[in-house]
Amino acid sequence: MFNISPVIAIWIAWFATAANLVIGKAAVPYVTSALFLLLACLAAGVFFLPYLLKNNNWKILTQKDVWPQCLAMGTFGTALPMTVFMIALNYTTPVNGAILNQFEIIYSLIMSYLILKERPTLRQMGGSVLIILGVGLLLWQAGTTIQLKGDLMIIGCLWMFQLSHIFAKKLPAHMEPQLISAARALFAVPALAVLVAYLAVFQGPLMFESNATLWSMLILCAFANYFLGNTYWYRAIRNMDLSKATAIILSYPVMTFILSVCLGQDTISIYKVLGMILAVGGAYVVTGIVKQQGEKK
Repeated sequence: MFNISPVIAIWIAWFATAANLVIGKAAVPYVTSALFLLLACLAAGVFFLPYLLKNNNWKILTQKDVWPQCLAMGTFGTALPMTVFMIALNYTTPVNGAILNQFEIIYSLIMSYLILKERPTLRQMGGSVLIILGVGLLLWQAGTTIQLKGDLMIIGCLWMFQLSHIFAKKLPAHMEPQLISAARALFAVPALAVLVAYLAVFQGPLMFESNATLWSMLILCAFANYFLGNTYWYRAIRNMDLSKATAIILSYPVMTFILSVCLGQDTISIYKVLGMILAVGGAYVVTGIVKQQGEKK
């Protein structure tokens, strides 16, 4: 089922990314965030099981030069930041989350400067200003309301995605997209299990209100995002120009906006529209579209 054209693969990944925040928003009233993600990652592991058993692919993940990178990727690419994201969705909206997500590119530029000593170009600095203006517009609209808390939580955790990308790049080149995606889900489990245990011991009983909405969101998250979305993203960037894949994926906040409004999770406002235009536009400028930069979270 994974043997499809890169163009179709990137659009599937685009939709899965757009829907992920909407799925999380629908689930947060009924479950502790870390527990939801733990169950979603375990369910994704079940979906990946036939592939992992085929030709003993799982053995690759146990190699001493692979599993530490996978553990870091799963911890900083899924477990910790996505837990913060889901908690933040108690206070803010999926649209804000999608727009604020563009701030990750600012972290990318900062880390490239500090670690790789790469100086940003004037084009990148100009695009960064647009992103900051778009994000700043949302923060200004939030004012001192509870929404500001959620927005700041999202901005504060985005650097973890960049850290996970560093470890992902150290994985052997022969690893297939399915295996990388399986690793990202399965190796998030240890950190999530620790988080769940900590919350259960120090904060009391975990929330899990079993109902149709929660179970459907759980399966959707596991299947659409961790199973299909991640797999097709890695397949796309390995079989098509990364700049084209990035150009498509950067526009996902538009679909998040549409889904969120249609489901009654958000409303249309001039602040959100302008913020999205500025932030997404700035992201396009920074990545240059024609330059091979950009990562999906």
